[in-house]
Amino acid sequence: MSFVPSFFDFLITHLQQEERRRMLMSIAVTAAPEHWLSLEAAALLDVNRARFGLAEPLGERHNVPRWLIAAERRKVDLWIEDQTGEQPPHSVEFKVVHNNKNAYQKIWEIRRDLQKVIPNTESNDQVIRWGVVLLVFHRFYEDQAGGYALNRQFKDCQGMLQAFEHALQDDEEWYEGAPKLEMALEPVHLFDMSTANYIDPANGQSAIYIALVRRKN
Repeated sequence: MSFVPSFFDFLITHLQQEERRRMLMSIAVTAAPEHWLSLEAAALLDVNRARFGLAEPLGERHNVPRWLIAAERRKVDLWIEDQTGEQPPHSVEFKVVHNNKNAYQKIWEIRRDLQKVIPNTESNDQVIRWGVVLLVFHRFYEDQAGGYALNRQFKDCQGMLQAFEHALQDDEEWYEGAPKLEMALEPVHLFDMSTANYIDPANGQSAIYIALVRRKN
């Protein structure tokens, strides 16, 4: 069984810690923190290798692990590879979906990413692929929204989560060529955003959720 679901739970706990919560809250109101999240996850997995069975050394050099853990390797956000070649590699792609006009574009991108060709890999079919999706629902003050164009289809957080789940398997022509995905773990409420800068707490819930997805068999 893959270590990724248990690491996903560990990542959630990490992101809910006060310091990380404040940092992610700060980034999420001004940018899409995909790159930050992939680097954070790579470092978290690396320093907790033993917890997930990835600490075995490759040979006599104790600081050369058998399992390579690298962000932005082989055009993958997080690449985990058995350097002996005995076990298949794992890839984890990160995507941030905001409740704006680009929401469905981002869902198409995560669907596409879980089938893209990974260069310099012996067999793409053997790669165990996962996707981590951050779902961000914002209610900005009207004069602080900047260029943030709300997607009016999402009336609230739950509406956005339902639309996301449907879009993972939608047959609409827009998704042609992209594989269907399924929830490996249902969206988890990371934290509320009502205290974040620029957010209007009187205008309904603002929050961040996180979900683990994989290709549908």
